[in-house]
Amino acid sequence: MKIKPIKKAGSHRTGTLTNISVEDINTILGFAPNVQDDPYKVKHSWGFKVGKHECGIWDYKGSEKWGEFSTYGPDTVFDKLFGDNYTN
Repeated sequence: MKIKPIKKAGSHRTGTLTNISVEDINTILGFAPNVQDDPYKVKHSWGFKVGKHECGIWDYKGSEKWGEFSTYGPDTVFDKLFGDNYTN
């Protein structure tokens, strides 16, 4: 699965990653957070494309502290990348 970083945040939450860290996400995606998001609500934000699908991952109001991140994109992409850590 080819992952290409893009500078675009996810538009709305379509799923959730749980029991995962920023470092785990960096390792799986192959890059560190790359999107400037709302600094009052989001500390870490990744934007990327898999094929034609634009995807995003971000923490929301400190959710990274308990290992939870919001996602935007197709379930098939997140299931393959994150397995049991992903729920829709």
